[in-house]
Amino acid sequence: MKYSGFVGIVLVASALFGGLAAAEDLTPDDIMLETKNMTITGLSYADDDEWVEVVNPGMASQDFTFWTLEDENNNTYLFPEGFVLLPGAAVKVHTGMGNATETDLYWGRDDLVWDDEEVATLKNAAGQIVARYPESA
Repeated sequence: MKYSGFVGIVLVASALFGGLAAAEDLTPDDIMLETKNMTITGLSYADDDEWVEVVNPGMASQDFTFWTLEDENNNTYLFPEGFVLLPGAAVKVHTGMGNATETDLYWGRDDLVWDDEEVATLKNAAGQIVARYPESA
C-alpha cells in the first residue's frame, strides 16, 4: 500500500508522455482536415438579397483569414481578417451592403454576382478548393 502514491504518479506521467507522443505524430494534413469539412449549403439568386451560406459542421473553430468565395467569372470575396466560424455555425455572405455580424458578412457590391446555376467556390488561405455549391459542379 505504501507504493500506491508512487504508482499513481507513474501512471499519470505515463499518460502525459503518451499524450505528448501522440501529439508529436500530428501532421499538417491532420490539422487541415477540418478545413475540408466546410460546406456551402445554399446560394440565393434573389435580386434584393443575393447571398451564399457557408457552414462549419466540424468540431473546431475555423479562421477564415485570407479565404475567398468566388463565382465562375472570377468575382472574388475576401473574408475579413480574423473572421472565425465556430463549430456548427453558419455565415451568409451577402453581395450587397450591410453591417457585418457573426452570422452575416457583406461584400459591399452595387451589382449582382450570382447567376442561375452558377457555381460558388470556397477556397482556403492556400488557394485550395474547400467546397463548391452546387456540390456536383
